[in-house]
Amino acid sequence: MKKKDKGRLWLWISMVLIAILAVLTGYFWGLEQSREESERTAIERTKKEGPAQPRQKTQESKEGPLFSGEITQAKPFDSKEYCPRIEADVQDFFKYLNRQSYVHHLEEGSDTYGEFKRLLKKLSSTLPIPGGEGVDPTVMEKNIYHLFRTLSRSDIRLIKEVISNEADTLELNLEMFYRYLTLENQCPDPEGIRPSFDVLYHYAGFFLDTIGGRAYLSRRPMGLRILLTYYSLLIIHEADKRGKNTYGIDIFPYVGPLIAEINLYPDFKLKKEYLQKLNQMESYYLKKR
Repeated sequence: MKKKDKGRLWLWISMVLIAILAVLTGYFWGLEQSREESERTAIERTKKEGPAQPRQKTQESKEGPLFSGEITQAKPFDSKEYCPRIEADVQDFFKYLNRQSYVHHLEEGSDTYGEFKRLLKKLSSTLPIPGGEGVDPTVMEKNIYHLFRTLSRSDIRLIKEVISNEADTLELNLEMFYRYLTLENQCPDPEGIRPSFDVLYHYAGFFLDTIGGRAYLSRRPMGLRILLTYYSLLIIHEADKRGKNTYGIDIFPYVGPLIAEINLYPDFKLKKEYLQKLNQMESYYLKKR
């Protein structure tokens, strides 16, 4: 009887392992198919249109000082003008949030700017691992539960409430925070709030190239998922140019599909800028293949 029970147990374990292997095989096979399709599409577009040309910036553009490179031609960075402006924009956003009833409902008298600083500190102190999931299953497990283990329920609830209630201005707010978070040492940061580039790189790789990160994005509204994917691509691309893509994340397979999604999404105000940068990025990687 014991031998029979053991036989059933091993049969069950074998079935579970086979199922896991099938899921992982399908995931990585799909990623490879996406890469090949993206490369074919990009090559055909390049043949028809020729390489994309850098965009001349206009006075109305809100592009920040970093991440220009091959993507845009930026004006000389004036810290005396730019730094106070971006700091004021961020402070105004949190002053606005402090007046919203849904924030008071979560926690009476809470200071959202203080919460923002606390969340950044939490996320910066415990980083996800943007690589090695196929080699070490424990990495995959850690990534799947990363956000839920790093942030409290009240933290996650506050983030969800802001995303839900500020959906109409989410695109422009994300653009503002991207510029703010990527300032590095170009503007004063006396409180040490802004994360390092290495922290941004780890989270960008997490959202782009891990099962846990991609699963998290898949549960978000389409517009937010597209924008987080877009900004993650910009960060990994910058890491490539700096020689700091330490996990060797290949972002080329994601560029073509994201271009297609943005073309189909009707509500983006900065749509032309996104496509301009992605086309430049695509050409950059094609030249290196």
